[in-house]
Amino acid sequence: MIRLLLLFVLLIAGLVAGRLLTDQQGYVLIALDNWTIEMSVVTLLSLIVGSMVLFLVAEWLFKKGWRGLGGSLNLVSRWRERRRHSAYINGMIALKEQHLVEAQKYFTRLNSQSLHGVDLLHAADATALLNQTQTSTELWEKALLDPATELAAKLHFIQLHLQEKRFDKALQLLQHLPEKYRQHPTVAQYWCEGLAAKGNWHELKDRLKGWKKILGMESYSQWMQRCSFGVFAEIASKQGAIQLKNVWQALPRSDRKDHAQQAAYVKQLIGQGMHNDAAAALVEFQNHPQPQLLPLYSQLRCKAPAAVIKQLEGWLRKDENNLKLLSALASVAFYSDNFVLAEKVLQKRLGLEADRDDLLLLAKTKEMSGQTQQAMELYKQALNNA
Repeated sequence: MIRLLLLFVLLIAGLVAGRLLTDQQGYVLIALDNWTIEMSVVTLLSLIVGSMVLFLVAEWLFKKGWRGLGGSLNLVSRWRERRRHSAYINGMIALKEQHLVEAQKYFTRLNSQSLHGVDLLHAADATALLNQTQTSTELWEKALLDPATELAAKLHFIQLHLQEKRFDKALQLLQHLPEKYRQHPTVAQYWCEGLAAKGNWHELKDRLKGWKKILGMESYSQWMQRCSFGVFAEIASKQGAIQLKNVWQALPRSDRKDHAQQAAYVKQLIGQGMHNDAAAALVEFQNHPQPQLLPLYSQLRCKAPAAVIKQLEGWLRKDENNLKLLSALASVAFYSDNFVLAEKVLQKRLGLEADRDDLLLLAKTKEMSGQTQQAMELYKQALNNA
């Protein structure tokens, strides 16, 4: 458009300047074999300017038409995208409503090349639920190439290997994860599962020390207890219970203060039949009740657990209605044949809140004390509450 305006300016300037040349006669002759063209200079200049104007106008019309055609193509493309997105949304809704056949119909309209981001992940999950394994795998593999979905896709394949018990492949994928992904909670969780399945307890224990904040205290404690139990079980089975105690004493103080490792150690002592040592360890490890250690009292089978009973009674003086402490004390008393104390504690425990396990323990206590009729009634009550 600017060039066209410039030509008009030149044309007007030429017309103005032409008046100054009115007395000057120009002549142009073009001679061909059988054709001769004669014109004045002014005519030639007018033809040249006119041709240029026509060319610019034609060029402008062509560009306008091309843009219009491009807009039409974009319109078609947008229509296809809306149609694809509508099929995706309807497919997801049908899938959530458990209309699998209808969902499959919608998902067959999707082209994997047009899916990106979260849509790609949802479509991969959906096609997997519809047993379209090949399509689902193609979608997940495409997600590997997108930086936004790379981690999600890798986690999917790792989880798949773990579910199908291909632990070596899962661990191999975890080993090749970029460093930026290694502090992800799910990555740490999968690593724990893979190492535990392989029985690599020592490696798992070493890695857990760096994952305490990532996993959270509850998950960390569960995994630390599990891997410590695995390590201690290996020592006990190969070297005996005495060596297990020696290994425990040789551990760093920070490890011996870790409640998850303490619980694993006590469990292993109980598993080896060393109940008196387990009871002594429970008393030593706690100045106040620890949630990870408290359930272990019910597994003790000591005939003279005076220190344990003293410890539990001391805690109950500070928190007399603590249900877990009452259950623990009742169990220790029962298995040490102190049925009077067991019955007393159980009566108080069940008076605060009903519990089937403690009700059964009270029935056993009555039975061992010779109160057969009351024991039978309690057994029936426990069965009715099942």
